[in-house]
Amino acid sequence: MNRFVNLLRRRSTDRNAEGGYTLIELIASLTLLSVVMGVIYASITFGLNTYNKVRIENSLRDEGDLLMSSIITELYRVGPSRITQSDASGLNQSIRLTLPKIAEGDTGGTEDIEIRANDSAKSALYIGGHEIAIESEVVKNDSSITVSCSNKQTGCSSGMIEINLQLLQTYGGNNHTLKLQSRFGF
Repeated sequence: MNRFVNLLRRRSTDRNAEGGYTLIELIASLTLLSVVMGVIYASITFGLNTYNKVRIENSLRDEGDLLMSSIITELYRVGPSRITQSDASGLNQSIRLTLPKIAEGDTGGTEDIEIRANDSAKSALYIGGHEIAIESEVVKNDSSITVSCSNKQTGCSSGMIEINLQLLQTYGGNNHTLKLQSRFGF
């Protein structure tokens, strides 16, 4: 044991005289530094990816809430006397609200809530012919607005409306989707 201690003392005095490190010590310190830097890089990358994912999910949820509340607000604002499924293609992507007659001689009118492509071929939700502006795209084939009642082709004064929307947002070359479902009676 004494011999080992003397060897270490001699080595430390030699190192102080030369003022440098051995090649093994340099390799060991560089290896340790690269491992620490790798862990730090992985932590930062994981954190940024998670932050972006949560940010996009929150954006999709906010836009979904906006779309759903816009539909419900329109139904309460109009107070339709009848609601009709008005999609001829069978994709169940629009309903027609028949507005009530307010005064004598008033014809009432109609207003549509529909999912269709806009000028940029991006699908969106339209209420009364006006697009609800959002950053996301409404996936047309996976979204629907359906009326459930006894005679949905001629119109119903009471029944159930089921809304299924799928929103799509692209970030960093990845597609992020959110499915929304809502049912309510009228």
